[in-house]
Amino acid sequence: MKKTIIKIFYTIAVFVLSLFIIGHFSNKETVDMTAQMGAPTFPTISFLENGKEINMLHGYSSELMVNHVRGTVLPIDAGRNIAFNMNTYGTLISGLRFEVRQVSGDGLVENSDITNITQKDDIITGSFQLKDLIDANQEYMLVMICDVNSETVRYYTRIIWSETGEKYNVDDEIRFVTDFHKMTFDKQGSAQELSKYLESNADGDNTSFNHVTIHSSYDQVTWGDLNITAHTDPLIEVNDIHSQTAVMRLYYQLTQRTKAGEEKLYNVTEYFRVRYTTDRIYLLGYDRKMNYVFDGDKSDFSDNVINLWISDSEIPFKESDGGNAVAFVSEDRLYVYNSTDNKMALAFGFYNDEYDDERVRWQGNRIHILNVDETGNVQFAVSGYMNRGEHEGKVGIAVYGYDSQLNTIEEQVFIPVNYHQDILQAYNDKMLYAGTSGNLFFMLEGNVYMVNLSTREQKKLIENISDDRYCISQSGSSIAWQEEDRKTVNIMDLSTQAQSEIEADAGDFIRVLGFMGEDLTYGLVHESDVHSDQMGSLIYGMYKICIVDSEGSILENYNPGESLVTDVAIDENVIRISRAVWNTETEIFDSVMDDQIMSTIKAEKGSNYLTVVATEDYKNLLEIMLKSNMNVKTLRAVTPNMTLYEGSREVIAATDRNVDTNPYYYVYNMDGAMSICDNPSDAINNAYNNPGVVVDDYGKYVWYRGNLLKSNQIMYITNLAEEWENMPGDNSTAVCLDLILQHKGISVNVQSMLDQGKTTLDILGDNLVSARILDLDGCPMEAMLYYVNQDIPVMATMNDGSSIMIIGFNDLNTVLLEPTKGEVYKLGRNDTATLFQNNGNHFVTYMMMQNN
Repeated sequence: MKKTIIKIFYTIAVFVLSLFIIGHFSNKETVDMTAQMGAPTFPTISFLENGKEINMLHGYSSELMVNHVRGTVLPIDAGRNIAFNMNTYGTLISGLRFEVRQVSGDGLVENSDITNITQKDDIITGSFQLKDLIDANQEYMLVMICDVNSETVRYYTRIIWSETGEKYNVDDEIRFVTDFHKMTFDKQGSAQELSKYLESNADGDNTSFNHVTIHSSYDQVTWGDLNITAHTDPLIEVNDIHSQTAVMRLYYQLTQRTKAGEEKLYNVTEYFRVRYTTDRIYLLGYDRKMNYVFDGDKSDFSDNVINLWISDSEIPFKESDGGNAVAFVSEDRLYVYNSTDNKMALAFGFYNDEYDDERVRWQGNRIHILNVDETGNVQFAVSGYMNRGEHEGKVGIAVYGYDSQLNTIEEQVFIPVNYHQDILQAYNDKMLYAGTSGNLFFMLEGNVYMVNLSTREQKKLIENISDDRYCISQSGSSIAWQEEDRKTVNIMDLSTQAQSEIEADAGDFIRVLGFMGEDLTYGLVHESDVHSDQMGSLIYGMYKICIVDSEGSILENYNPGESLVTDVAIDENVIRISRAVWNTETEIFDSVMDDQIMSTIKAEKGSNYLTVVATEDYKNLLEIMLKSNMNVKTLRAVTPNMTLYEGSREVIAATDRNVDTNPYYYVYNMDGAMSICDNPSDAINNAYNNPGVVVDDYGKYVWYRGNLLKSNQIMYITNLAEEWENMPGDNSTAVCLDLILQHKGISVNVQSMLDQGKTTLDILGDNLVSARILDLDGCPMEAMLYYVNQDIPVMATMNDGSSIMIIGFNDLNTVLLEPTKGEVYKLGRNDTATLFQNNGNHFVTYMMMQNN
């Protein structure tokens, strides 16, 4: 019996000891299976322009679609010589070479090794000459290539050759923007010179140093009383350049000393849009953004406040349901504060105290906060260029989970793409969502994808959806869409994948219009109230506007009375309604007074929230107001490691859009913003209102602001019009279409086509087979001069159904061809803009599609 008891105790002791040993080694294994993110390894390349380094390039480990890369542009001299510096940061490289490609991505122009190089310490200086294979004044893509640790790395920039040797005056323009930059730090000595370039007026917001423009005050532009103690030399980028205009970007860091003696580090970006003339350089646009680089210094905390100092008030921010945890992004780094543990974690960032150079500070990506729970766990996505780590040099969407208790980061999925990061981020701006169900939803090229973050299975939820047939709620948790027949609206709650359907009555259409917060707005249309406008585009006259909640319950119905609703614009809590009456005689919609619907629901303020505080010394500052006081003395700062795993967690999302039948338009604004439209008029309006450029899927310019000749007139059309007999007696639309086609050497019976019921867009599309027809309905007249500048006529249709053409302009006037009058005449540009605006700005033109 005694031996039996001893055996039992012995067995229990061995079991307990075994548990202890297993637990010890299990815990030790958990620690050993994490590591810091890998160091950056790729070199950077900068080009030498008159002794200055410009256009720093970062390396890509995957080959990008050249037609979807824009980035910087490098003007090259008459001899087609290119000089550069490569900073290796101590990395061994080999096989340095280059390619020149068409920006359309269609062909290789030239490729060669780069042999004229020397190296001193970490800097390789080199040069090469392009062959006589490129056309002057034509953009190409230069791809520089090297091998790093047996991996091929590519660097992309556009180039343009000026055979005159002037290089689009880039040296003078760089000197101008860098001198302007220096003058902003010389408040007393530069007042007279700097002030003459500013357009200070009521459009300038002088309440915050976060965003300064050409319309800001002189004091605001010159940093007020911020006490700037130091600033780095700016990195210079040429983002866009033409014969008269250029867009440039300067990036640098500065240090501000507060009145309490603390030093605060800021990232600053300056954008310049300039126009060159032989007399002087004009500043057309100036935009500066300044953001605090939060680092969790003790001076950033006080009681129940996290101070983000001078920062963009729209930073990514999210709290847990109960408010015990908050997550926010400051200058491309994710921070998580857990009030329960009184802990602040730098959860993710490519740069830190150990790695802090141009490679890791480059903000070619964005951090999206997806979910935050009460224990401080955060799910987030990093989209764009990956500066270091396992995916260094790739572009994609990486989804991570931060475990607050284990203090680890684990990758859940990586979705690589071969777009430039600007394009990926523009798609992510449209949709990137992950609920608590464990699925990620994102959009690429009109397709909505769902990826299970555990199994990494993916599928297309919605295919080939156009911009006017879907909308997403403010939180991103719901999407509503419809097929081309517009007979139903589908609504999906992305958190649960619960789906509902709203169906139109027999003989009706239904139109999805947008979300006001989380409530869907849609319109109902009788089929008999669908009419074509003057250009042949459909206008849906809606007899009722409905607002429903997330469950499909009706919240409000709007009846326009005896009129119909032709358009709706939703702006936060206001729905602006355009109304019209169908005129049976003229067969057009006659506009009546607009109306609006206002929401009385106020946005709820969370337990923790962002707030802007006005101060005497620094103007507006950004703060996070916490629901409870923070113990600053005992606050812990932690930085997690990455959890290691075997195998790959990549998921491929394939796209199959036909770029010829379903073209997209890519808008690049002066301030670095980028958007994607499937409607050319939306794209041009965006670029016109926020000066920029529009390119297509082949990298070909669709439109850009400015750079017009002093005057231009399409004399071929002018001469044809003068020879036209009895023009007022003919159909004005037929006359305009006939002259457009004759201008391209095409002779057809246009009137017969119109009699057959063909529209303006049909006729031009059927006959201008080497061109893309652009329906630019709603664009301003001034934007149309871009095409006239290139000898491309613009046709406008008036409210009475007649048509006019713009065929010329000078500084003061436009040249119009009006068939109903049978004459070509000049009209002041302001008067012309008013004329067409009062007639709805119904324009159509074209662009030739020969690939670059």
